[in-house]
Amino acid sequence: MSKRKRTPKDPASEGAEGEPTVHVSPDILAGSPDVFARAKAKEGEGSESAAMSADVAPEEAATTPAAEVPAPPVEETPAASADAPAETKDETPAPIVSAPLTPAPAYQPHAPTYAAPTTPQRRVGSTVALGVVLVVLGLFALIVQFTGFDAGGGWPLFVVIPGLTLLLVGFVSLGTGALIPGAILTVIGCILAYMNVSQDWPAWAFAWPLVAPGGVGLGIWLQGLRTRDAHMLRQGRVLMFVALLIFLVGFVIFGTIFRISEQDYGWFGKAALPGLLILIGIVLLARSIQRSRQT
Repeated sequence: MSKRKRTPKDPASEGAEGEPTVHVSPDILAGSPDVFARAKAKEGEGSESAAMSADVAPEEAATTPAAEVPAPPVEETPAASADAPAETKDETPAPIVSAPLTPAPAYQPHAPTYAAPTTPQRRVGSTVALGVVLVVLGLFALIVQFTGFDAGGGWPLFVVIPGLTLLLVGFVSLGTGALIPGAILTVIGCILAYMNVSQDWPAWAFAWPLVAPGGVGLGIWLQGLRTRDAHMLRQGRVLMFVALLIFLVGFVIFGTIFRISEQDYGWFGKAALPGLLILIGIVLLARSIQRSRQT
């Protein structure tokens, strides 16, 4: 392979008009293709074209298209390599971890005005009430012994006094739960006192509703009055009204119609039946008005 040689420029060889004169040496033409040899075999053309590409001047090589310039080799990364196994992406979404929420404070309603006492408190209250009743009965027995009081006609007082004592103890909160037993004993003592004076013992046939639910309703009403509980007040009134209604029905049936007792009840016996009818009519009207307002 031969290289092209250039001869230095000779200022004397320039023409009159300043144009340079090119001298071609036989060495330069030695490696050039033979344009007149058209009958050469085709296999010789490959070697001649290779020789021509080798003799290209540096200036002509600079004008070679960019597409013919070989690109620098690119190093294959492990991920782009064909032999490397393809990485599988985990399509399962990552769990969302949320911060623990602070629970809102629960609504705490206001404590009721009256709270049911616990078992130890009830036991203490019962003991206090029983002790006070025994002390009062003892004092009453001493009075009877030293004053000459006739206890034969006043024996119902042994029932009335303990009942009143329990009412007092329960109302001043010395003995919890003593109001209902005190009311029952008081009502029983009053009925016994009436029968002992009038000798109207057959009146038990219609007087028993005054003890229960009448006495129970009275004790509940007094308990609600002490604790200012509207529900207990209403419940006590309802029980006392039911007791009065049952008493009137029994009195009309056994006292005025069948006359099981020889006692003359006077104006109360005459007004018992009309009063019972009026009372039942008022109750029915009140219930009908209340239902119509609700609907």
